[in-house]
Amino acid sequence: MGSSISGFVFTGGQSTRFGSNKLLHLIDGKPMGIVVLNHLSGSIDGECSVVGPPVDHADFVSIARVSGRREGHGPLGAMCDVLENASSDFVVFAPCDTPFFMASDFDRLIANQGECDVVVATDEQPPHLRHWLLSCWNVQATRSHMIEAYSSGERAIHRAITGLNVYDQHFASHVLTNVNTPQDAQ
Repeated sequence: MGSSISGFVFTGGQSTRFGSNKLLHLIDGKPMGIVVLNHLSGSIDGECSVVGPPVDHADFVSIARVSGRREGHGPLGAMCDVLENASSDFVVFAPCDTPFFMASDFDRLIANQGECDVVVATDEQPPHLRHWLLSCWNVQATRSHMIEAYSSGERAIHRAITGLNVYDQHFASHVLTNVNTPQDAQ
């Protein structure tokens, strides 16, 4: 029997640089968050959900939403809520503002899931920046580690992962683009 994988799209954040809720910004006629969710769901066998505050918009009404006791406490808190309650073997995370990361990119991200604790999308060009919110996590190997780091006061994902076996999956910078302004969505 194969491993089960669930997907989660982060919908939090204030969109202050964007000027409006970027989750709902239309790309090819669809809200950006739905575009990301569709790319992710095209790659995994499990359920896809959104993580973050409630979204009062028709396109999101029927989509499962995950929240937990750490809601509103940043991305690491949201990750810990997901890991703490995950019933799948692996979880894949994606921020709602990465619409250029396609299903085939998620396939590549997931391909090395059994070789390490975390697979993280990384820029192929130096300085090889890691994009922690585009990542695949082995639930059993990371759950207690990440929750312990959070509980001890850590809030930065790049420091919380210290001690975990991380694999850098390299991608072209353009697919890793975070849409922070309306011009970035062009």
